[in-house]
Amino acid sequence: MNDIGFCGDDCSRCPRYIATMNNNPSELKKVADLWIRVGWRDEGTPIEEMICYGCSSVRWCRYDNIRNCARGIGISNCGECANYPCDEIFQVFQKTESYAKQCKETCSKEDYICLTEAFFFKCKKLNEINKKIFNYQRLSRVEKNTKPTVFPVLLLSVTV
Repeated sequence: MNDIGFCGDDCSRCPRYIATMNNNPSELKKVADLWIRVGWRDEGTPIEEMICYGCSSVRWCRYDNIRNCARGIGISNCGECANYPCDEIFQVFQKTESYAKQCKETCSKEDYICLTEAFFFKCKKLNEINKKIFNYQRLSRVEKNTKPTVFPVLLLSVTV
């Protein structure tokens, strides 16, 4: 499984994914409580609903438009797209910033750091992926003496 989801979430850092992979119901319960506290789930959400095998395996996605687009063009995340960053992913970044602010007010410092590493660095992670892929392609074009395409890079930040 690719650890970076379509929108840039890092599954390897996600407490929900980690608890699922470790088959740990008590940790999943703690994650459910956290998700309820920050408004990502409703009170009384069953633990079974919290089970997650990674962003690419989910039946429902908060950013379904991003997932459908990436699947449609055959990439595993938006950083691999030649049109990155597009308006759709930019809206995801803006929503992520609002979630980060909300979580900073609601969570313990430990929970906030955990969520930041899993979800709030998505722009940075996708920028790194895009730069790695397309800088290589740009260098190849330069070697062939063709004009490289310029890809803008967003710099959204989250403070811990």
